[in-house]
Amino acid sequence: MKKILVAGAGHGGLVAAIHLAKNGHDVTVVEQKAREDMGHDWHDWLEYSAFDGAGIARPPESLTRKAVLQGFLNPSGTVELRHGYNETAVIMDRKDLIAYLLQLADDAGVHLRFETEIVSPLLKGTAVRGLIVRTGDALTALEGDLLIDSAGMNSPVRTRLPAVFGIDNTINRRSVFHVWRAYYENTDGAVNDPPYTIHLFHCNRPGIDWAITEKDYVDILVGKFSQSGELTQTDVDEALAAFRKTYPYIGETIVRGGSFEDIPISRMLPLIVADGYAAVGDSAGMTVPLNGSGIILSMNAGKILADTVNAIDGPCTKAALWPYEYEYFMKHGKDLVMIDIIKTLFTYVKGEDIDYLTEKKILTSDQLSVADSGSLNLSAQYILNLIVTGVPLLKLVPAAVRCFKTLPLVPFVCGAIPKDFDEEKVRRWIKRYRAL
Repeated sequence: MKKILVAGAGHGGLVAAIHLAKNGHDVTVVEQKAREDMGHDWHDWLEYSAFDGAGIARPPESLTRKAVLQGFLNPSGTVELRHGYNETAVIMDRKDLIAYLLQLADDAGVHLRFETEIVSPLLKGTAVRGLIVRTGDALTALEGDLLIDSAGMNSPVRTRLPAVFGIDNTINRRSVFHVWRAYYENTDGAVNDPPYTIHLFHCNRPGIDWAITEKDYVDILVGKFSQSGELTQTDVDEALAAFRKTYPYIGETIVRGGSFEDIPISRMLPLIVADGYAAVGDSAGMTVPLNGSGIILSMNAGKILADTVNAIDGPCTKAALWPYEYEYFMKHGKDLVMIDIIKTLFTYVKGEDIDYLTEKKILTSDQLSVADSGSLNLSAQYILNLIVTGVPLLKLVPAAVRCFKTLPLVPFVCGAIPKDFDEEKVRRWIKRYRAL
């Protein structure tokens, strides 16, 4: 039996905790928030297969509802690209999802410790040996055989690991999305067609906004790529004014939400394991770079991590934990590299470039919604088509040249990740991965 600490009650960390506790390990989850404050005050799109892949029971159908039709609108409003969700896609309240996972953790015998600040990792040489936490004014050292970092994009664990660990402390600036999201009353019960419309570079702001119309409310998100600066209240007010011209039934009353958040839109970090340490979820860069959604990825990763740890007979060294990184990368991470490069192009272009690309049918709904597909496996033909159709973009945005030069290399670099851990081979692969 191993003593395992989970920093942060994230989706992936909770799934790992559930499986590890069921297998007889002593598992403690440390979370700074109160239990009743867990989860963002909004809904998310996911699939029942996320629970199947994570090896946990599906939630009651009463907690979910069917997803809706999606569409994309270019900046000038001249082109609308429609995209339907998979038949199995559902909508679930984020608070309900976290509450469900926490209940499963309770049932599995996981020790849940809320309202405890995570200060830093507890280190011994080049190994992680636990957590330094604060409760009130008191600092306490919690020791364990393994620390699972599920504390998010700005994890106080990962960001405080010394450089010798080789794990990225920060998320690249082009991989952060500033958002504001709120649900407004729907004053006359109207539903747009399609109900879920994503506005590209809305109000000429480098980013993505959306309006999702339901009979009782309108879900509004205003987003801005971080390299263009912080998202301000002025940005939000301007977007809302424009939305109300398009959707006049958006009321003044906020039904729920109404907060600013930073969302990672990154590829997987190149190294997510060390002696006594493994990252999961946002802390490991496990998001879909085009939309920031990482719930399914994180839950699947939690199961892979638990299976890896359950198979370890001895210390949780970097070599022993490497199969977790390798399996997750081969199942999910490698395909997200391509999506990350597509996302990077969006951080270089302007609104008029998006108009040109959509009006000339260079940028299509298939490319914009590739992250929503049931499988993220991108074929060689898809990559070739992306390169060929993207040629006109190079004349518009010279900075995009490097991105397109990188595309053909992605399958070769991603396929070269060492299956068996070798310090030098892993170091060389990470260097190539970072260069993509």
